[in-house]
Amino acid sequence: MDTISNTDYDSRKQMLADLKILSKTESLKAFEIIKQNNVEYSENSNGIFFDLLKISNKAFKELDMYIEFCKKVRIEQNLRDEDERIAQENLQ
Repeated sequence: MDTISNTDYDSRKQMLADLKILSKTESLKAFEIIKQNNVEYSENSNGIFFDLLKISNKAFKELDMYIEFCKKVRIEQNLRDEDERIAQENLQ
């Protein structure tokens, strides 16, 4: 296996943290990306596991783009929720 740079390692470490906070639906989509890229994984009653250090750059980039999309959607939803809350308060 090729060695990876500290920057790549840190990026993959951050991705691990990001993957842990995905919702069930988001996690299933991330798993689809893993399968589509033929990433080796194992599965048991605790979940699905794969080595982020061994996935291809292509798979990593696809996962990264998906996670960034999920973060953006969450931020937008939070802003809409806040706007709705403020609107409700103004009606009272």
